[in-house]
Amino acid sequence: MRRVCSAWGVARSTFYAAPPGAAPARRGPAPAACDEELYALIADDLACSPFRGEGHRKVWARLRISGVRTSRRRVLRLMREHGLLSPRRVRQGNGISHEGRITADAPDLVWGTDGTRVLTAEEGMCWIFTAVDHCNCEVVGRHVCKRGDRFAALQPVAQGLLAHFGGVTADAGRGLTLRMDNGT
Repeated sequence: MRRVCSAWGVARSTFYAAPPGAAPARRGPAPAACDEELYALIADDLACSPFRGEGHRKVWARLRISGVRTSRRRVLRLMREHGLLSPRRVRQGNGISHEGRITADAPDLVWGTDGTRVLTAEEGMCWIFTAVDHCNCEVVGRHVCKRGDRFAALQPVAQGLLAHFGGVTADAGRGLTLRMDNGT
């Protein structure tokens, strides 16, 4: 065998490791249930479950509780091969189409508000919040502060309501639409 391996240019360990043409065997101990039996157990578990679209981890955990020892990857592989995986979470329904426009025909109908964080030379990081009229691009309110929370973000809107509608009471600004990053 030494002469043959040297003539072929193959190490003897390679020759003895796997006979030519033989498929590599599965490593480790043999599983208790073959793939067909495990698939039947998975299908039974999914049929008994009151939920729709169970994931492979829950199925694997319930199989372990019932005494079937197998790997999570094997359950995942079998569920993937047979199309039993839970559906991906996708957006339901149709999205809102943008058929309108965000500009206004008259002042004080649509305002937009936004905030940004800037670095200053003396104060460090600061927040700038503004409210702008969508008709004539007039800045109706502005606020600069160190701490940019929801109260600071509301200050330019309150300034604009006070200047253009006379106050910040409950009905001040009725009919005004406020646009921001999260929508109208």
